[in-house]
Amino acid sequence: MAAGVEEGLGTVCWWGLSPALDLRQHLPPDPDPEAEAAVLLVGAAEGRHFLLTAARARRGPPRTITLFVAEQRPEAVARQLLFLLLALEAPGRSGPAARAAALLELLGSVRLRAATAALLSGAAGRLRRWVTGDRHREGPADLGLMKCRERDALEIVLRRWERPGPVPESRGWDRRLRRRLGTRYEARAAVADWELRMGLHPRGATTVSPAEFGRWRESGVAFVPRGGGDVPNPTLQSGRLPRADGQPGPDLGYWGDIVAGPFLAFGLATDQLRSPGKTATEISLANVTAMLHELLTGTPPEDPPGDRDPPADGDPPEDQDPPCDDTSPLGPLVPLPVRVRFLPLGSARRPPPRARLGGHCRLLLLGWRSLQELTPELGQLAAPGATLLVELPTFVPTVRQPQLDAFRAQAAALARESGFEPWGGPGEPPACARFRRPPQP
Repeated sequence: MAAGVEEGLGTVCWWGLSPALDLRQHLPPDPDPEAEAAVLLVGAAEGRHFLLTAARARRGPPRTITLFVAEQRPEAVARQLLFLLLALEAPGRSGPAARAAALLELLGSVRLRAATAALLSGAAGRLRRWVTGDRHREGPADLGLMKCRERDALEIVLRRWERPGPVPESRGWDRRLRRRLGTRYEARAAVADWELRMGLHPRGATTVSPAEFGRWRESGVAFVPRGGGDVPNPTLQSGRLPRADGQPGPDLGYWGDIVAGPFLAFGLATDQLRSPGKTATEISLANVTAMLHELLTGTPPEDPPGDRDPPADGDPPEDQDPPCDDTSPLGPLVPLPVRVRFLPLGSARRPPPRARLGGHCRLLLLGWRSLQELTPELGQLAAPGATLLVELPTFVPTVRQPQLDAFRAQAAALARESGFEPWGGPGEPPACARFRRPPQP
């Protein structure tokens, strides 16, 4: 992609560029409904797909699903573990709405309120003690396939979140804006408004309002009322280039997206709202609240959360170490109706043999930044009749239509070389290209 697009999207993928999917809806029919359905997620960012899939897993006929997650950075694995923990921990005094607000703040805001920062510090400490213990196959996910040195890298990342240090201003949000915009920096508000109205809205992201998009583009703060806090969000800090050892290197800072925004994952689908005219922030809060409610109770909320008044203070829940037994630093977790297993870093094309993925994956999903992983080696992991979904940069306002068409054409060419055929039409998710592997004759 053009250098200008890369400058805006950065070198780190902290969130996806497409709405969260219930992956069960994209699994091909299985002649044996009781057989395990293996799903491979490659570079799928913050874990939105497996959270929504787990929340809705009790809808319809039961099906055994194992989600294998392949990432390049330990920070991406740690973020997904954090969101899983916050979603599955017994909520105590806080309800799903307060926990959803904190989760969204951690997801997409470069600055946190003090209460959210305290919540993060406590959760990071519990995760760190769990990762370094001998029960890493139990808990919010299964880390048994990861290498020891990769779990050591996770410990380093989580310790940095537990006790974050200062970040040089030269690697912060404003510096990234100045570098991208150059002489247009003084007109940055007008640039953001133009790119929203001419880049995002015509492609369907009409729920993103000018006010929330402009505030995020100006300051990096999203999903937070009253202007947000002043504590840097360490989960959005990393080195500029990936390192497998968890160390940020000499260039710790914010190297993620500064053009599209974190509103796409949960802020476009309005099925949890009865009232029209909601912003992407309100829709995201409604959708994540409903998702957490369904994870905790097994049933969708009867009253759509977006139609209820939000808490007056909007504050996240206070963090307290949950009660735990002598064998685990984690408190009681709601059982996850799907299994989540993390693969070794960078092993999407060659997962360890004990994962038993060769020829067994029923669904493969690649984030847009992981297109280079689509090779014949990856295709050999797919079962006959398997579905392949490739995320497209549709909702990146700086990507022009010819660039988007070229990306789709490249995805189609790589899919053909990997043994898949195009499969468009009804049922194709937004901002995704869909393919399938021919069934056995």
